[in-house]
Amino acid sequence: MNVITKISLQFLKSSFHSGYFQQLMHEKGAGASLVGSFTVEIGDQDEAIHIWSYKGGYPVLNRARELYRTDKDFIQYRLNRNKMLRARKNQILLAFSFWPEPQAREGNHIYEMRSYTLKPGTILEWANNWAKGIQHRLENEEAVCGLFSQIGDLNTVHHVWGYKDLQTRKETREMAWSKPGWDDCVAYTVPLIRHMQSRILIPTPFSPVQ
Repeated sequence: MNVITKISLQFLKSSFHSGYFQQLMHEKGAGASLVGSFTVEIGDQDEAIHIWSYKGGYPVLNRARELYRTDKDFIQYRLNRNKMLRARKNQILLAFSFWPEPQAREGNHIYEMRSYTLKPGTILEWANNWAKGIQHRLENEEAVCGLFSQIGDLNTVHHVWGYKDLQTRKETREMAWSKPGWDDCVAYTVPLIRHMQSRILIPTPFSPVQ
């Protein structure tokens, strides 16, 4: 397991600058890299979402966690940050092999995180269908990352898509239905879903994806 991903959700009671946390992770050699950092534009308000990648797997995650708990600069950061939070949660996830690697993007974009809670035992069936279905969603480079949970809320899948704006999102999604095979992906995967959620995200100024 060479790469794991962590998604952190923070529910805010006032704004704060998380770019300093990214700076600390880099300066302290934690080994984690920020994939994307966002605030929720449409969905639960006053929510921030940060996606971190740990190349090297759990040993790298363990080192980062130890630094976070014991380093004096991280301790001071937590004391300041916690005054501004209502709640927070995180998940440990793996990436689906058939999704493209997240890439830094230039220009302004919006992002959609579509989160699915699946019936237990159906992740493999989901993956087999999406391995084919994703081929119909690659032309406009909209696919950012696809992840499934290992620790935290289980049987959870997150798909992240990037668009220029909401109108582009609408047109791109409609275009998929004109491609033979996309309807099969939807038909076979919808029965696997227990709950789904869509958020529209705006990148923070320090997010690698913009």
